[in-house]
Amino acid sequence: MTPQPSGPTGEVLPRLPWRALLLLSGAAFATVTTELLPASLLLQLSDGLDITPAAAGGLVGAWALTIAVVSVPLTRLTAWVPRRRLFLVILLLLALTTTGTALAPSYGWALASRITAAAAHGLFWSLLVPTVATLVPPARIGRAVSVVLAGPAMASILGIPLGATVGAALGWRVSFATLAALLALAALGIRTLPLSDAPPQAVRQEGRDPALWTVLGVALAGGLVITGHFLLYTYIAPLLRQFGGYDNATSGILLFVFGAAGVLGTLGAGSLSDRFPRQALGWVSAAFAGSAASLLLLDLHLAVAVVLIAGWGVLIGLLPPVFQMHLLRIASPGREATSGAIGITVLNLGIATGATLGGAVIDNWQAGALPAVAAIVIAIATVGLMVNGLRGQSTAGSAGAEHTADAVPDGNDPRCTAAPDRSAAEAGELRP
Repeated sequence: MTPQPSGPTGEVLPRLPWRALLLLSGAAFATVTTELLPASLLLQLSDGLDITPAAAGGLVGAWALTIAVVSVPLTRLTAWVPRRRLFLVILLLLALTTTGTALAPSYGWALASRITAAAAHGLFWSLLVPTVATLVPPARIGRAVSVVLAGPAMASILGIPLGATVGAALGWRVSFATLAALLALAALGIRTLPLSDAPPQAVRQEGRDPALWTVLGVALAGGLVITGHFLLYTYIAPLLRQFGGYDNATSGILLFVFGAAGVLGTLGAGSLSDRFPRQALGWVSAAFAGSAASLLLLDLHLAVAVVLIAGWGVLIGLLPPVFQMHLLRIASPGREATSGAIGITVLNLGIATGATLGGAVIDNWQAGALPAVAAIVIAIATVGLMVNGLRGQSTAGSAGAEHTADAVPDGNDPRCTAAPDRSAAEAGELRP
């Protein structure tokens, strides 16, 4: 008989709720594919809607901007809605708006449908990690989240290429219609999640959120790391071709290596975060800074490039789950979803800022300067995260530190758990 996994104190842990986690992972796969697909079909969208490629790119930019603006307000406004019902509405809305994109007779119609879809997407991602945390014991939160976030990682190496292939063969409208059907199927699956249809129990909040400044500081540092990543990734084509000297075929192979390594990183993120809850984010950020700097060696040899790109891919696979789990652990009780919304907001701001900053670097210093600038940006974030980790270690051991803003709880902190009683857990809330 295979032994059951045990927690840090030796207690036997229940098995992961694989069916629920895979349903959420599939839904996340569908939403991220919906988010990223327009970039792969930009020229087809431009021709089909009779607009310039730059205007078509506005469909991508508007998505990120919408998420940055509405995620926190929508999360707060929907706090009273039962999680299962809310996920169902979100996915059905995504399916409807994606159908709207597929049928769009004009650019304005397509833009409106994408903005509405982006609002639903931002709310979905604000709730995703806190909801996963209610389905598993605290010692297994990281592993559960890494399973769910493997879905979006697979979107980059499976969903987007398939969507682009369908778009090239049958037209971009068919790609979006197929995605709409996938989102509708995900909504049907979400109906079976072990979450209650009762309204969430209110968590009384007295005064200001004691963890707010810590959450904001960590979120901004994480946003800087994402800025450094997208400073590089947005311009990966010129980085590989102009600086590295690799042709289109070789660049395609390197991009596949990057995507596959990202999936591996995502799957390993849970164990790292569960085992080192205070230090993991700082370590990943430090490794990211080193990885960005190492890309200055891309042009040495193809074998070197494969190793460097794979390392970079592993780290971007690790970063989002570790970052989101860290925010979950430092959030005040009852404010986990708002913390998640803040994280989603800064990540999207980081995407936009990275793309803009990378463009300025390309214009002024060309592609060879991208790794150095990215490494500097990420190193600044690393200093802040390391300081926060040290403060968390010193505060966690002091008397009364359990509920301070600076304490970074480990996997046994009751703030990270689902409620001890079944009714609270089903209500989708994390209880102290």
